[in-house]
Amino acid sequence: MPRREAKFEVNAPPDELWRFIRDFQSLCTCIPGVERIRLVDDRTADLTVKEKVGVVPLILDLRARIESEQPPHRLHATAKAEHLTMAIDVSLQAGPVGTELLAVFDVRGEGQLKPIVDRLFERRATERTAQFADSLRQRFGAVAPASAPAQARPGLIRTIRGWLARLWRRLTSTS
Repeated sequence: MPRREAKFEVNAPPDELWRFIRDFQSLCTCIPGVERIRLVDDRTADLTVKEKVGVVPLILDLRARIESEQPPHRLHATAKAEHLTMAIDVSLQAGPVGTELLAVFDVRGEGQLKPIVDRLFERRATERTAQFADSLRQRFGAVAPASAPAQARPGLIRTIRGWLARLWRRLTSTS
């Protein structure tokens, strides 16, 4: 079963980051490949995720469900599709400046597509995890190193405008 861990800091207090993670709509704006989301209830969402396998798009319809949680510290969720089951564990811990987020993803391919799902996850997991971390850092800001004073990043406003424009296009195209 392929497994990935990601650990990084976000410039937000645990309560604020928790509210963001618990909001499927907001969270999915930071997850690469999510093209559609439909809320079933406050613990369940149906997602359409698109990933390319070479030149062929692989489209997965997933049902994501929060199985257990201990706000604002821990969350366990599962995401299931026809040939895939993913277990997701997230923990948040207050740091000296922001919040440390630890995410663990266990993916299990099933049936005829098991070899493809497992290979795809192994090949893309590190890249997608880095993209997710970058999206969170863009949303909340990066944690400044303790030894260096915080400085404004050049182009931050342009980055935020681009993110908002993409979000607006996504929201208006699904209506």
